[in-house]
Amino acid sequence: MISSQYLPFFYYGFLIIVCGYAIKRGHREEYIGAAIMFAGSVATGIVARVFGTAWSHREYGILGVDLLALLALIYVMIRSDRFWPIWATAFHLLAVTIHVAMMVAPEITPWAFATGAGFWAYPMLLALAIGTNEYVRPDEINHIPSG
Repeated sequence: MISSQYLPFFYYGFLIIVCGYAIKRGHREEYIGAAIMFAGSVATGIVARVFGTAWSHREYGILGVDLLALLALIYVMIRSDRFWPIWATAFHLLAVTIHVAMMVAPEITPWAFATGAGFWAYPMLLALAIGTNEYVRPDEINHIPSG
């Protein structure tokens, strides 16, 4: 089990690997998706440091970052012909829903709030990685083995 003090390093390592893969192997949608996820993660970290995040009350700064990322993902989802933006947007919508739950029921424990809000970043990144892997670049079409 990974100690909680190392979780940010694990997450940011995973973020960099997936976003790097999306930029190296993907196309426009993957570039934009990687940028949204990377910028959202960095902005969340900055907001948490600047405003101090105890996850024991409503986190309006992080909610603002999450809403902007959600709008950007919805834009990519609407314009894309790929499946991964649908999944990534749905996962991020769940993260935003955690903020709404905290507003409705502020007695939610800080651990549940922080875990629920942060958990959905992993499936989002996984959707981007799988979608990037499934994308066939035009220059690779002639190199696909048959049979």
